Amino acid sequence: MIEVLWHGRGGQGAFTAARLLGAAASSEEGMYAMAFPSFGPERRGAPMRAFTKFSDAPIGDRSAIAKADFVVYLDETLFSEGWESGLKPGGMVLVNSRCQFGDPRVLSLDANGISEAVLGRPIPNTVFLGAIAALCPQLSPEVAKEAVTQYMAPRLHEKNWAIIDEAVALVEKGLGTGDGSVDDDAPGNETHQEQAAEIESLPYESPSGIRCRLRDESAPEAPSLDPAVFAKNTCYPAGHLVTKNAGWRNARPVLDAAKCTMCLQCYLYCPDGTIFKVRNDGNQVTGLAIDYDFCKGCGVCARACRFAAIEMVDEAQALAVETALESAGE
Repeated sequence: MIEVLWHGRGGQGAFTAARLLGAAASSEEGMYAMAFPSFGPERRGAPMRAFTKFSDAPIGDRSAIAKADFVVYLDETLFSEGWESGLKPGGMVLVNSRCQFGDPRVLSLDANGISEAVLGRPIPNTVFLGAIAALCPQLSPEVAKEAVTQYMAPRLHEKNWAIIDEAVALVEKGLGTGDGSVDDDAPGNETHQEQAAEIESLPYESPSGIRCRLRDESAPEAPSLDPAVFAKNTCYPAGHLVTKNAGWRNARPVLDAAKCTMCLQCYLYCPDGTIFKVRNDGNQVTGLAIDYDFCKGCGVCARACRFAAIEMVDEAQALAVETALESAGE
């Protein structure tokens, strides 16, 4: 059985990649697969894990993966001391980084750079889907692309196919063949020698002794490397989302502005940060609103409100009302 352990932060698509990899594996003749996540705090920027297992026999073990054939770090700040403990003998670690780690078991890919070039935003998950498809004999880039076709929106197909092709090309060209080597002539690495010299002079050193440039520290608004601060800097406020709730919600919270006292308990307790402050032109807070694109309908806000200002309403009924209002407006 091949086991893949994904480390990421909320919003990077680790579980999506785990599911796509499982779908790709199960599409091969005689293969079985499963994928599942493990969340801590359910918010953007919070560390989380996802797991993919695939085998040529039915899989009965549904437990979390302790040691994997492939361990993927979608965020290099999660790659720290003790990483070897999660790796099987002969396994490989894949890290979203431009740094060289000097270990034959570690493969670095600039997944953020690849995805930003193709998608316009750093979403590194399908880069590693392509890399694993290229590295794992049981898979192929073609089945990875087919998984994208089956489980992603049509508007995302071509760009994610291109990302998979780029990842496969980089692996095959030897950007990371397990020896930490980087092809200086490859696109995006023209200044590798200069960057390597800069890396040597940087003060930051990870707990594992690996020195690398996580970000451009000379930038005027570069985020702090303190994990507590970094997590806040990687979160997005409500209204700036890149994905929608995908039908998770059965009931939605509806806010009664007349009853709201602005105690902000709902704002503080919402696990996904979907309740946000509404401001006027003078930047004064005039009330609260709910970002329904990402609200899961968990009802935490309604339970936290002591003034009955939030009511949970059946989602189907709410959508019917919205449709009626839109039709009346036309």
